[in-house]
Amino acid sequence: MTSSAITEEIQEKNPSNTERLRVLITSDVPMKELEVKLANLEIDVSWQKIAQPLTGLEDTFTFRHLKPIFDEAGKSGIDLVIAVDTNYDKFTLGVRKLIEGNFILLNIHHTSLILARLLLENHDSLSLKKSIFITDLLDKLFAKSEGPVSTIANLPSPLAEQEAFMEEETAETLYISENQEIILKGQNDSLGYLLSRILLAAKKAKSENKTLFDTLINIYNDYGFQREKNLAVSIEEPSQKAFFKKIIARLKKKPPLTLGMTEIISIEDLSNGTLKNLLSGRTMASQSPPANALQVQLGNNSRFLIFPTEQKINFFFTSQGKLIRKDDFTTLNQQFDQRVVKLLSEINRLGLEN
Repeated sequence: MTSSAITEEIQEKNPSNTERLRVLITSDVPMKELEVKLANLEIDVSWQKIAQPLTGLEDTFTFRHLKPIFDEAGKSGIDLVIAVDTNYDKFTLGVRKLIEGNFILLNIHHTSLILARLLLENHDSLSLKKSIFITDLLDKLFAKSEGPVSTIANLPSPLAEQEAFMEEETAETLYISENQEIILKGQNDSLGYLLSRILLAAKKAKSENKTLFDTLINIYNDYGFQREKNLAVSIEEPSQKAFFKKIIARLKKKPPLTLGMTEIISIEDLSNGTLKNLLSGRTMASQSPPANALQVQLGNNSRFLIFPTEQKINFFFTSQGKLIRKDDFTTLNQQFDQRVVKLLSEINRLGLEN
């Protein structure tokens, strides 16, 4: 037997490090304690300084922040990228669509769904408190496990300073803000614990020639595909405030039958707790939390929330779909994003009408 053949035989009997899960943590400063904790899971952990750290409480990781990291990780055989903001419990994940495919950035809704499924499998008593700008697919996951869910209209960062977070809990509670901040209250080291759960799942997925992206697709196939998009428009100028005030007043008092070619099903006024069905004319109690906001349900399984603040108008768009394959994911997201652009244009038209 040649020396090269002997080497190959030894490698088959003793899996090399390339067969272990390889994880890259990127943050503004090194996280040695976290690296050591995660390395105990028998995975390979490395760290790299992030090129563009977050700059404020409402700033979130985007593909722009992580593209240089993804490019390098793709070439060096990294399986999973974790971006962490060391000032707050904000993190996001970069996962491969295929075991050796390109990296994609998971948004807060994707990450929340994956985490919720993992935690519900191992925690008999778990509740959820989430921002109104976080996917309501989480409600379905928790309902299956009979876990209580509270949706909160105002849940900004930092979570630890919010009144809702300071309330006494009878069980572990998962808190999720729209700013990529996730805390499992009841765990001394929430960040380390949550990332440990994610890495164990990623490790198991790799052993099955899969990635966490497969986990996300499985959730969508179990509960239905959903795409969320949050957009914010500045209203610092008086003319801008007046423009959007006119749109909200129109939707409240005399809503059109359609937006573009899409029928309006209902208008939910969170400020007075009512939901009016435009098809039947009936008005019923709203199930959403009190807020100075409107939610409009459309006939194409889409809806949008209009949530004004002093400085901006927040639009939260949600669209539902059918079962999907991995190959459909990008196409469906692109189609929905195009729908959002057209819908926003139709909403703006309401402010231009006399």
